[in-house]
Amino acid sequence: MPATEKISGFRQPVAYKIAGVYSGMFIYIGIAMPFWALWLAKVGMSPGEIGFLIGFPSLLKALSSPFIAQICDKLGMVRRPMMVLLALSVLFFSGYFFFTRFSLFVLVTVLFSIVYYALTPLIESYAVRACDKYNLQYGRLRAVGSIVFVIASVLFGKYLDHFGYGNFLYFCIGSMVITFFAVFLLPREGGRPRTKNNSSADGNNAPLKFLLTNRRFVMFLIVLSLIQMSHGFIYVMGSYHWAKQGIDNETIGALWSIGVVTEILIFIFAGRFITRFRPMYVLAVIAVFGVVRWSVLAVSISLPLLFFVQTFHGLTYGASHLVAMYFLSSRVPDKYFMTAQSLYSSVPMGLSIGIVMILSGPLYDMLAGRAYFIMAALSLMVLFIAKSVRRVENTPL
Repeated sequence: MPATEKISGFRQPVAYKIAGVYSGMFIYIGIAMPFWALWLAKVGMSPGEIGFLIGFPSLLKALSSPFIAQICDKLGMVRRPMMVLLALSVLFFSGYFFFTRFSLFVLVTVLFSIVYYALTPLIESYAVRACDKYNLQYGRLRAVGSIVFVIASVLFGKYLDHFGYGNFLYFCIGSMVITFFAVFLLPREGGRPRTKNNSSADGNNAPLKFLLTNRRFVMFLIVLSLIQMSHGFIYVMGSYHWAKQGIDNETIGALWSIGVVTEILIFIFAGRFITRFRPMYVLAVIAVFGVVRWSVLAVSISLPLLFFVQTFHGLTYGASHLVAMYFLSSRVPDKYFMTAQSLYSSVPMGLSIGIVMILSGPLYDMLAGRAYFIMAALSLMVLFIAKSVRRVENTPL
């Protein structure tokens, strides 16, 4: 994708097909992210077990995402591998219907996570390349997923308050089936030219070696990792903590949704604005909002204040994701793009945040809501790192 943002909206039919894939994926996220921890608690899991079951899959992304991305890069296709991964996701997720013990939940979670969470970098890569080919704007396509998240989380919160968790797993599997058919409708890849250098001098591991030995790219991963790590606690224990304070499911869904509403606005309107500034400058500003957001969540359960700081999610996640996509598309050589995308998915969005998510249960047992202060400290670290590298990070790798 070029450095400048595309200005076309949904003038191409492929845009609706990609939006359909994002919709299916974010129906699942809108169901699972706010309420998965609460469902696990309903079936008897402790906070420590909940933290492990939610956090460990993110660690698996660090292994599965780069491996599967490399295979797709060699095959020159993404659509068919995504269909295979979704079919396996439905198969493995079905294990939750049959088991109740923690050890067996771990097995099901491992198998499901290896295949399902490898989808994200493939979907993102397909979308970014489609934006380049069809003159589309990535932020607006991605905003569709966020809009669906808001609708799903609010409506499902109301559903749970009225009907309970009896059909919870069926809704999750249904969202995966929807995603499968949406991927099936995507344009088939027809001999897409491979962009990486195929000379023997490069070798199979050249993209990975090049990126992991490049100081600017490594610093980019570190800064994005800290920002995403600061979200780990709320992803695991946010809904659990609010429920413990007497907040109902409908309000919990609304708290998640208000943050995603601002995320949608960022995706739609901020893409071209963000490209005018150096990525590290933008990430430093995002970190300031992170410090404020997590500090408030650590000390307050006032609903007006919670709704206010939840709007910061549009910056702490939405803007940082746009910066990441802009950095990858404008700084990374095209022949390394797929590998760079998978590293972004597996390190900041996988390994790093997974560590915090696994620790979230024990942290909650020790500190309860005050564990958010640790998330604020992670955001504060970004300011010092961004200052040390911002002079050199505005040039191609």
